[in-house]
Amino acid sequence: MGNGEKSGSGGRIDWRIRFAGAVGGAVVGGLALLVLSLADLHLFPLGTILWVVAVGLGIFLGQFVGGRLFRPSSGGPPDPPPPA
Repeated sequence: MGNGEKSGSGGRIDWRIRFAGAVGGAVVGGLALLVLSLADLHLFPLGTILWVVAVGLGIFLGQFVGGRLFRPSSGGPPDPPPPA
């Protein structure tokens, strides 16, 4: 890992953000397959390139949305309870 990434909870690359990217890639890839077959562009060179671009875009958008939905808390640890 590099570039400031941490594997712990609240790290820059959290499992929820990765999962959102995977879901985005799967959804956009599935939609691309549907659109490419309806538009009769499922030929090997062009259809494959368009599908790979669509999946990459879906992963990027999924991670972007996941990063906005699952932001780490801005504060530090909670305050200790007041003395009795």
